[in-house]
Amino acid sequence: MHGIIHKTLKEYVIAKTDEETWGAIVDQADIEPTLYLPVSSYDDAEVEAILKTLSSMAVQKRRQIERDLGRALAPELLSTFSAHVRGDGDLFEVLERLESIVESVDTTTNANALPTVSGTRESADCVRVTYCTHRERCYCGLAQGILEGMANVFETEATVIETACVADGDETCAFRVEQD
Repeated sequence: MHGIIHKTLKEYVIAKTDEETWGAIVDQADIEPTLYLPVSSYDDAEVEAILKTLSSMAVQKRRQIERDLGRALAPELLSTFSAHVRGDGDLFEVLERLESIVESVDTTTNANALPTVSGTRESADCVRVTYCTHRERCYCGLAQGILEGMANVFETEATVIETACVADGDETCAFRVEQD
């Protein structure tokens, strides 16, 4: 998994709690303390162990934690991959180009682990986004939060509604991003 996810997860947990709690989560998750670099790749199992431990300690359900993390991750992703995103469009133009953006990132980062993501314009103020991953676990909550975070970055009032989910037996996760 791309290091930006690990790095942002650590920053997210520390911002919501503190360094001591982060250390306790790492200990309880039985992983080695690591300085996560956004340009490196790390084992998916570490994110999984941290999220599992965090959700066992938190009041929120795991899906809510993933979604909140996704909102924090969106600005980091857009900043890190700004050369691929091209800041000349609005939210819906960027969502419509998601497939080519992800393919461009994939070829330049050796990130063989990127999900398949695409955006289809349904109307002037609505894009349908599909997300499919080869990972053992599908991070649908994270994907939804990233879309919500993107709306915040683009200063667009939008609602993100999940319309399909692999957890419910669908082939992909799908979201409708609609301007309010």
